[in-house]
Amino acid sequence: MDKAFFESYYETYNSEDAEALRAFYHDEVELISAQGVIRGPDQIIAVYRDITANFIDQMTPQDISFKDGFAYIQILDRFTAKREVEDFMGMAFTKGQSFELNIRAVYEVVDNKIIKASLSLE
Repeated sequence: MDKAFFESYYETYNSEDAEALRAFYHDEVELISAQGVIRGPDQIIAVYRDITANFIDQMTPQDISFKDGFAYIQILDRFTAKREVEDFMGMAFTKGQSFELNIRAVYEVVDNKIIKASLSLE
């Protein structure tokens, strides 16, 4: 686990290549966010496909640090609607409309795969 691993992860995330992204996840991965817990790479990729069907989702790491076996990453996440979206996070969007989120992520990596990701809004 190093900076290059996460730079590659976000580059892959931004590419909208779901199968390439799947390679970063451990079979027992958990993603924890305000929306709840998603378990397993299949569920994470399903959510990812849903998001990227509706938005161009570009995550840009602003700061990457490591401590006690965890990665701490500040992310600027910019969404741009590909089409009209009636409800995403309680909001409606017209095609081309954008918004940004500042996210703090904490990752745990085992065997060079993400096994746990906790995301929170700042």
